[in-house]
Amino acid sequence: MRMRVKSLMILLLTIAFVSCDPKEQTPAEEGVSGVSIRSEEEMAELIDYAPEFKLESIEGGQVALSDLKGKYVYIDIWATWCGPCLRQIPAMKELEEKYRGKNIEIMSVSVDSEKDKEKWRKMIEVREMKGIQLFAGRTSSFHRDYKIKTIPKFVLVGKNGEIIDENPPRPMDHRTGELNQELIDIFDRLLEE
Repeated sequence: MRMRVKSLMILLLTIAFVSCDPKEQTPAEEGVSGVSIRSEEEMAELIDYAPEFKLESIEGGQVALSDLKGKYVYIDIWATWCGPCLRQIPAMKELEEKYRGKNIEIMSVSVDSEKDKEKWRKMIEVREMKGIQLFAGRTSSFHRDYKIKTIPKFVLVGKNGEIIDENPPRPMDHRTGELNQELIDIFDRLLEE
């Protein structure tokens, strides 16, 4: 549903920017029924891209969002002190297992303070959290770039870095306590494209 709304918005924006006056078009711009055709570069300017970041991984290296180009990325923004975030962990683990080896990366980004970095490491180990585990801290530009006001926050990024959904369904369905079927349906549709 959200993907349809975003697609509809892009279509409406495209139509709004298209000139309908055939006298103003050059032959190369003319499309069907006198509507001009936008280049890929012009269309790309209409798409909202996820801000690039490069963050510390639990393994010790750095991981950039651009390292995952060509894959869908489901980003979970959380902290060790956040109760609602912790309740999502079992579903996040299940989600990671279900889509492991497929073209969707499950990424968790901690916004814990620097003093709680060891707590973050310990929680990942004790709870056997998988997927890509990154640490942003509280003072990085990540907060500003991803407009973090509350957590948990989830973001779904497309294969070319475009934001598919700034507020996709959470992994756990709060009504059933199980893996969110709406999110599974979204992932499965993406994998079919």
